[in-house]
Amino acid sequence: MPPLPRLAAPPTATPMTKDSDERDVTLTGTIERFTFRNPDTGYAVVKLLDEATKAPVTAVGPMAELKEGQRLVLSGKQSNHPRFGVQVKVEQFEAIAPSTEEGIEAYLASGLVKGIGPATAEKIVAAFGTDTLRVIEHEPDRLRGIRGLGKKKIDDLGTAVKAQKDLQNVMVFLRTHGLGSALAARIVRRYGASASALVQANPYRLADEVVGVGFKIADRLAGQLGIAPEAPERLDAALEFMLGQASKDGHCFLTEDELLRRTAELLACQEQALRVRLPELAANGRIVRQLPPGPVLLHDDPRPIVYPVTLALAEDGTARALHRLLLRGRSTLPIKPEAAVAWFERTSGMELPEGQQQALVRALGESVSVVTGGPGVGKTTIVRALVQVLAQKQQKLLLAAPTGRAAKRLEESTGHAACTLHRLLEWNPMGGGFARGEDNPLEGQMLVVDEASMLDIQLAYSLLAAVPAGMSLVLVGDRNQLPSVGPGNVLADVLASGRVATTALTRIFRQQQGSEIVRVAHGLLAGVVPESGGEGSDFYFVEAKDGTHARALIRELVTQRIPRRFHLDPQSDVQILCPMYRGEIGADTLNRDLQDLLNPGQIEVERNGKRYRTGDRVMQIKNDYDREVWNGDVGRITHIDTGAAKAFVRFPEGEHEYRFEDLGDLVPAYAISVHRAQGSEYAAVVMPVTTDHFLMLKRSLLYTAITRGKKLVVLVGTRKALEMAVKNDDDGHRNSGLCERLRDLLRGDGVRPERVPPG
Repeated sequence: MPPLPRLAAPPTATPMTKDSDERDVTLTGTIERFTFRNPDTGYAVVKLLDEATKAPVTAVGPMAELKEGQRLVLSGKQSNHPRFGVQVKVEQFEAIAPSTEEGIEAYLASGLVKGIGPATAEKIVAAFGTDTLRVIEHEPDRLRGIRGLGKKKIDDLGTAVKAQKDLQNVMVFLRTHGLGSALAARIVRRYGASASALVQANPYRLADEVVGVGFKIADRLAGQLGIAPEAPERLDAALEFMLGQASKDGHCFLTEDELLRRTAELLACQEQALRVRLPELAANGRIVRQLPPGPVLLHDDPRPIVYPVTLALAEDGTARALHRLLLRGRSTLPIKPEAAVAWFERTSGMELPEGQQQALVRALGESVSVVTGGPGVGKTTIVRALVQVLAQKQQKLLLAAPTGRAAKRLEESTGHAACTLHRLLEWNPMGGGFARGEDNPLEGQMLVVDEASMLDIQLAYSLLAAVPAGMSLVLVGDRNQLPSVGPGNVLADVLASGRVATTALTRIFRQQQGSEIVRVAHGLLAGVVPESGGEGSDFYFVEAKDGTHARALIRELVTQRIPRRFHLDPQSDVQILCPMYRGEIGADTLNRDLQDLLNPGQIEVERNGKRYRTGDRVMQIKNDYDREVWNGDVGRITHIDTGAAKAFVRFPEGEHEYRFEDLGDLVPAYAISVHRAQGSEYAAVVMPVTTDHFLMLKRSLLYTAITRGKKLVVLVGTRKALEMAVKNDDDGHRNSGLCERLRDLLRGDGVRPERVPPG
């Protein structure tokens, strides 16, 4: 591999002057090791062997993307740091090919390609010497003679060497256009050596595809690349961006007028310039523009609405798949529902109240049914009964839930195997889709989906498309909990449509065992402000003066008072649930507090403003199909290797390795948001409730948090904030058309995405 063009002069140094303790230096050397690196910021501390002096040099700067054994030409300021001694603050660097066998061997063994370590690197260099990199890039077939190198590893090695060769050119291009080293590093990680070409072709893709690059940064870059303010591609990108932002707020669509207003504010332009772009965007299949679902006469002003294409297809597809199941009417199970209920009561020794009997009859007798209700009303009893009845009749039952924690809880409470919906539908991480679907449906006679309030419209579409005509579907959930994190309002829309047999369980059973948690939760739904329980209660409200006082009380409660009085482990049994991550009593602040109190003095790494320490409790926040770790899974960091830039996390199913750049998939989990807690239960829940988070103080948020606690719930805050939360039953309207689409299909006048109004 020929060296990259050198922009710097040969190694020189200008003497320090009496007026300065810094001097300009330019040197060539090889990275021996990383003392520290943070892939999020790009910052690294490296030990570099200077080729001129043969002495090690400490260099600091945006070099986290480089590898050990890599050869550099760098320039910067050399100074004598009062704590760390002589070091070079790197201002510019170029990666060039290693020139010695030792350097090439270290470079190949640095983790450049997974599975190629020191032993394999030594074999490769022994075979090809200083010609190794050229052979890898231009004659890769010669590598087949090296034992342990298969085709995939050879291909990966060639790709990695080329990517590293092109890295500096890409970084220079991005920094030339005003992007800092941290953002440039993220872009390179996302697109590799193709970053320059892809960004120049469409800078606006960065806003959707790279964390930390919002629309404004992408728009500024587009301006520097010569895209005019009124250019169609700029207007189109802004319209699509605003639809994407709306989906993050839970909306499936925006009205055309609202979309134009929001986008005009973003671009500081006239709405008319944007309005003329909508028909072309729709014609090109980039958006879906249509009249609202439902009879036109029911709309005061039937103006068009606008969807992202994926959400329009998901909403329409969900309605049609559910309609297909509902048309069958009765279940095809070879079971007489009333007789099955009587059998279950007789064999279990339980006498079911009318509501639970009705729920079971509908689940066994209808093609689709819903069981909804709050905590302690017997939803789990219904699922257990279905497990036993179908097992007795040798009918296959599938149990699933949206998250790993919810699925595990479902399995533990029923004694029947359960899994996440992604695993049920057999997600293919390579292809980016589900193996199960209309052409390859699920197999079984009944599917029960727990925590159905967490279903967003896209997951619901994928699920329903995979349910065959002969399978019964039972949705179990609590309609009073927070809606899904993703767009849509599936459970609420299904209930509101009036088309699905629904049983709302209201009789409380857990309260008979003295649960104040259940009493308080149901009282909230009626607008009752909770009072602190007495001696022996499982619910308490601890009053605080303000946010600062609440923070101090929470620290004391979690680390001292709760463990001492209730004999609960603060590391594994107590969960802080917060309305928000930011602020004086947000999850980020409380995580730092609890790390210092419960897990001090450990090796740590920081990423995205969050600290990760050996021994910390962490939560996975996205499904990881390679590691088989699921959204909501909680583990503990067992070891951090700063030299290799890796952390090791033990989950109940096993230990997994995370590169530092992957730590964004984890959050410290001493304190998490209420949204992150959906589908989970904890022995003890502690929640701050103060006016610091007044924007989030809603009844459904408080209700969701309280219902996560099994043995103990403690609210810490002000009476004013608690009253605000209970009185605020407005969860914010979500633009969703599923309810009306289900009704339209029954009437036979459904609005399909391809029906676009003129203009």
